[in-house]
Amino acid sequence: MADSLPFGSAAWTSGEEYGGEYAERINQFIDKINQKALLSYASLLRGNQPCTVSPEFSVGSFNLVRKIQFDDGVEWIVRLRMPPMPDQGSGMASPLTRERMLLDMQSELATMEFVRQNTDIPIPRVYAYDLNEQNAVGCPFSIIEYVDGNTAEEVSRTYPGEHEGIPAQFEEKFWRQVAKIMVQLASIRLPKIGSIIRDGSDSFVAGRLIETDSGPYDSAAEFYADYPLALSKSLGEQPVSGQDELVQAFHSLAASFPPPVARVGDGSAEGFGLANYDLNPNNFLVDREFNVLAVIDWDSVVSVPDAALYRFPFLMGISCAVPGVVDTHPAVMKREQLGRRFAEVVEAVGREQAGNDCEGANKWPTHLLTKSGFFSKEAAAFRSLVYVKMRQDWVNNTWLQGLKWLSEHNEVEVARFYLGG
Repeated sequence: MADSLPFGSAAWTSGEEYGGEYAERINQFIDKINQKALLSYASLLRGNQPCTVSPEFSVGSFNLVRKIQFDDGVEWIVRLRMPPMPDQGSGMASPLTRERMLLDMQSELATMEFVRQNTDIPIPRVYAYDLNEQNAVGCPFSIIEYVDGNTAEEVSRTYPGEHEGIPAQFEEKFWRQVAKIMVQLASIRLPKIGSIIRDGSDSFVAGRLIETDSGPYDSAAEFYADYPLALSKSLGEQPVSGQDELVQAFHSLAASFPPPVARVGDGSAEGFGLANYDLNPNNFLVDREFNVLAVIDWDSVVSVPDAALYRFPFLMGISCAVPGVVDTHPAVMKREQLGRRFAEVVEAVGREQAGNDCEGANKWPTHLLTKSGFFSKEAAAFRSLVYVKMRQDWVNNTWLQGLKWLSEHNEVEVARFYLGG
């Protein structure tokens, strides 16, 4: 049960789950860090308050995280950015790869502050950062608020019973919290499609998409015409089978999407809302009762056309069928049924929030995400661009079939496929 789960930093594994070359990469990175310089930097931030750094750490694909503990009981964490993986065939990361890593960190930090200023989403506070690879610590890093919780994914695994996502007794409670965050992000409207950055005057703007080094885009039509091609190029020089065909099929279908002005009354609003494509249970810190304490990892947030706001989080035991593809396996049917129920919850939470527009930190009128919006032709088509990133030929071929089906059916027929009636 959850009561037996080590909590917060006590659950950190110090990379024990990794072996081979990746474990060696972690150890080499740790040896590179100047711990004395790090402690001196952190201490200075609090008027030379003495501090120590935990021997335990958590590590993922990009960051190694340690806790900084001050003598007066205050606790922070430091996110130490690991060097980028070597480019294929070169044995080292290119200057372009390193530049993209820097832009990724800059955008994530800007996003965290921008969203914090415009919503009441619980985001760890950033106290300081140094993104210079040649700094005294030995790598780019940020020092942020420590939140004593575990990921919703970790807590879910401690509960018995058959559940792919959140345990049934906490399912709707957690979904409602996810829905509130999705709606708040969608309600922040920016004039362009892109990643959040700070401009020369230190204002927050939508700049080029970090993922693809493309944009920013002034319209959904411009985005749909260019982004799929830029995305395909960013996935590597050797396309996976079906990748080029999928991108071309989406490109052709997107040309038929009506402009937003033609869809009055469906929740569309001026500008472009934010979507967090990493808003999954592994990036929610929760307590044992699935109360959300913080949302972490903000490097996949972009302003997008309204249809792209309608995403089904991964790792929650919910899904949405590939258009036109019917799978009668009981587990698949259950995920799709839960997906429809999740869409209902998102709409219900949005309608509740609409009664509290612009209260507190939420400075934007509520952008309603509707159940039908999750299953629109445009939203279903855009999901193909999420799945092409998996770089699996069978996934590409399945979605290529789905895009062909969408091209042959109108909006009413698409809604009937997903929702019946």
